[in-house]
Amino acid sequence: MHHTGLRATAILLVAAMSAPSMAVAQEATAPSVVVRTLRDAVDVAVAQSSETASFPALRAQAEAVRRSGRGPFVGPPVISADLLTRSQGIIEEEASVSAGLRWPGEGKAIRSYAGRVGDAAQSGLDAARLRIAGEVRDAWWSLAAARAAVAVDREQVGIASTNAQQVARLVSAGEQSRRDLLLARAETSTAESRLAQAEAELARAEAAYAALAGPPPDNLPPEIQAVNTDPANSPALRAALDRAALADARARSLSYGARIRVEGTVGVRRERGGVGDPTVPTEPFRNALLVGIKVPLGRNQAAVADAAAAQSDALGAGAEANRLRIRLIAEQRAAQSRLDAAGRALEQAQARRDALAEALSLTERGRTEGEIGFIEALRARQALSEAERDLAAAKVARFAAISSFNQAMGVLP
Repeated sequence: MHHTGLRATAILLVAAMSAPSMAVAQEATAPSVVVRTLRDAVDVAVAQSSETASFPALRAQAEAVRRSGRGPFVGPPVISADLLTRSQGIIEEEASVSAGLRWPGEGKAIRSYAGRVGDAAQSGLDAARLRIAGEVRDAWWSLAAARAAVAVDREQVGIASTNAQQVARLVSAGEQSRRDLLLARAETSTAESRLAQAEAELARAEAAYAALAGPPPDNLPPEIQAVNTDPANSPALRAALDRAALADARARSLSYGARIRVEGTVGVRRERGGVGDPTVPTEPFRNALLVGIKVPLGRNQAAVADAAAAQSDALGAGAEANRLRIRLIAEQRAAQSRLDAAGRALEQAQARRDALAEALSLTERGRTEGEIGFIEALRARQALSEAERDLAAAKVARFAAISSFNQAMGVLP
């Protein structure tokens, strides 16, 4: 009994010690976001993206730049000390503080640049989120199209197999020729081949989606169509404009560094005479205030080059923002045209499928009555199969066109 009690106590201790680690392991393996909608998938992809991981560092950079723009000095002041001595004692000692002086308005320009860094970081994060949303949208509807194709092809395999079995029974009963059986089996093989290709495409689509947002959900619901928006409200254009403003603010702040930098010095000097001369009594220290200024004989050419490069970057960023505005307008018009075309294609695919379904029904009735042969019925079934496949693709294309339209409008899921 004593050994049993010790064993039970040991088991309880091990269980208590392993429970926290097991809980941590379960939390690590459990998904943080359950993906049910396209928006959930975008959230997962954004969380896994390296583009958004640098945002805290950019905020820290903006704060560091803002701190560097405070005060009247460029950089930290420099303390220097000099000492002149002889064997008989100290003759002179001096301590001073020197620092480069800012030009009027330079600190304000640097602080403005720091604010632009923060704005550009936030708008860049929004633009990155929209860019990732576009990739997820493409992967989402590619996966939906692949699933729809597999579903249609799997259904066609079942229909072809059932038809082949029925023809085989009729051939055994002597009511149909062996040629019809071979045609039915060939149709089954063709359907199975298409299914294999569709399943391979589905595997590629699932892998592409998983690389962005993890395991795909079972259902892929569509998103609601957004209204037309002004291109100026697009996160991509706002990010481009903020980058242009950031480049302009950087050019203005660096232009001060291209000027002649004046350095000021303030110090204290203590000196005395009579040290080392036995004929003259040693004098007490006399204090003096030192105020100095240093003016370079030329400008810092490296700073001049940096300012010129920054100005060039500012002009280029402004031109890029203008080009992006024009491109967004064109993309919005193209997205509207694609959406309208996808709607018309869906209506035509639906009408074609309905017509071929009715035609197949009439063909099967004629075949039953002996008026239509097996080959004609097989062709009618093949035509309906193609129409079913086209209709499934048109439905997905319509939903994908809505997502493409929302993407062009700069609207997140």
